[in-house]
Amino acid sequence: MKLSTFSLLYLTFSYLLFLFIFSHGVNAADITESTCNKAAKSSPNVKYHYCLSSFKANPNSRNANIQQLGIISTELAKSKANSISSSIKSLLEKNKNRADNKYLQDCLEMYSSAVSDLEKVVEAFIARDYFKANIRMSAAIDASTNCEDGFKETGLVSPLTKMNDSYFQTTAIALAITNMA
Repeated sequence: MKLSTFSLLYLTFSYLLFLFIFSHGVNAADITESTCNKAAKSSPNVKYHYCLSSFKANPNSRNANIQQLGIISTELAKSKANSISSSIKSLLEKNKNRADNKYLQDCLEMYSSAVSDLEKVVEAFIARDYFKANIRMSAAIDASTNCEDGFKETGLVSPLTKMNDSYFQTTAIALAITNMA
């Protein structure tokens, strides 16, 4: 009799655990897809597949809520801004006589400011101050477009276009999430 009661409890517990794990995984995928879908529909700057692949590449997004997805996308944008800053420094060091050095220096300053803004966005997400997150993200997103514009105004070709585009797309996702949270 004790064995059958134990077996019944064990089976019930196992079944409930299975349901919890299965439903939790499905919901996590659903929230990522739903968030990317809403972001793409609410902003012409967000590409659904880019958004989804960005989150799928980050294992922390699997069990994230909307606030955490905002933090993840902001941290990704910060990483991209730091990477672009490193690339700019490398370009400046390789050839000190480049015609576009002034614009590269301007871009470096813009991305340094963007990193600071993005750090404040993360703080705002943690504090659930989505208004502040939105304002700071709006400032941070401008680094890529202002950087590109500096080159275009003089007819120079930007060596940062691909990186700027990727950064812009990532910040657009985070900005869209500030409007959803």
